[in-house]
Amino acid sequence: MVPPMSSLLFSKWLWLALGLTVAVFSLLVKLGLWQLERGNEKQKLEQAMLAREDSPYQSISAVLEQNDWREESVNGVKVKTEVVPEPIAVLLLDNQTYKGKVGYLAFQVVSLLQEPTTLTLLELGFVEGKSNRSELPTIETLKIPQTITGRLYRKSTNPLSTDLMAEMGNPIRIQNLNVNQLSQLLNIELMPTVLQPDNLKAWPYSFPWNPLPLTSEKHFGYAVQWFAMASVFLLITLLIFVRWIRSERSHGGDL
Repeated sequence: MVPPMSSLLFSKWLWLALGLTVAVFSLLVKLGLWQLERGNEKQKLEQAMLAREDSPYQSISAVLEQNDWREESVNGVKVKTEVVPEPIAVLLLDNQTYKGKVGYLAFQVVSLLQEPTTLTLLELGFVEGKSNRSELPTIETLKIPQTITGRLYRKSTNPLSTDLMAEMGNPIRIQNLNVNQLSQLLNIELMPTVLQPDNLKAWPYSFPWNPLPLTSEKHFGYAVQWFAMASVFLLITLLIFVRWIRSERSHGGDL
């Protein structure tokens, strides 16, 4: 004897489908809320950086005294300092793009002339990659101590990929700018920020200002996409459920 429709409604398969529907819908909504939260955070960072564009240069010692290395506190801070090149291999951050070209962001370890001595990464700019990935470009570096003015920044981390993944050599190719892991690799203590100079004359490389790989606008766009997917998923699920009920009724099912 065929079980009544009321029994089917409470069958384990129906509850399993309902559970999967709720789980997927909840996941899509949570992803949208997460992107919305990240968008609000990035918006605050962008506003802070915009406010610092016309601010005067300050000494690096003043920044060190604050000891606040959060992105919203340091990104875009303008500083002036004396730097001394260190005999350490150049670093190449892989998979960077600039004006339609693919290449690297190059960095050099320098020491700051102050007490106590502090080591930091000095950005050397964007370097176009070669067609053969196994061949790394030759990088122009600072050779003598000099006064540098520029901006500090901390690159936002990708939650899906944060490890340094260094390929040893000279230069050293890395996949993520993980300063903590880099300090361990080089057996030195690096300041957690990068200094991007703005006073290097006749320098062969450009300096793209992109401390935030994803802008607030992109995060808000992704949030809209996740919410739209959740809405479409829920609508499709409801349509399938309604059609299923109608099909059961047409075959003599009893609700």
